[in-house]
Amino acid sequence: MTEEKGFHSDEKVSKFHDAINHYATEQRNKIEQEVADYKARELENAEKEVLNEAYRLIQAEMADMRNKIAREIALREQKSRRELLTRRQEIASDVFARAAAALKDITASAQYDSFLAKSVKEAAPLFDAEDVVIFMKPGDESHQAAVQTAFGKKCTFAQDNTIHLGGLRVQSKKLGLTADQTLDALLEDQRDWFETHSGLAVV
Repeated sequence: MTEEKGFHSDEKVSKFHDAINHYATEQRNKIEQEVADYKARELENAEKEVLNEAYRLIQAEMADMRNKIAREIALREQKSRRELLTRRQEIASDVFARAAAALKDITASAQYDSFLAKSVKEAAPLFDAEDVVIFMKPGDESHQAAVQTAFGKKCTFAQDNTIHLGGLRVQSKKLGLTADQTLDALLEDQRDWFETHSGLAVV
């Protein structure tokens, strides 16, 4: 009877040990699985973070590259505009230099008296005063008689060193009026027309 009780007692102890071992194994497996899941999640999160960081870096690099390209294009456009502007100014200067030379040739021709007479006749109706002064460039004194005749009124003459090409400028301080009929002014007035119609506009 004692042996039977001892057997049953050993069996219970064995089952208890088995149960403990089984529980311990289950818990260990569960913990190992949780650790494995945790590692997997962390790895996945780390991978996502690396990918996100890589994406951010790529976007930043692309934005920087776009900015550099935009700056480069802007600089090239600016340089091209400067070159075009310089070239346009060179062409305009050449055109107006040749025009000025042609006008100077007119002042040395028989046509000059006709031009002066026509210019002063156009201005004459506006200048009904006693203090009219007609300004001409130095060297045009020989044309004063023709101008006086065409003007048909009392006037005085004066030299004006700012008149380089020729023509005349009529002035009355009493009337507060000036009529600029110089070739210099006529040529200068053509600059706006030239810039509009020359096809050399820089846009």
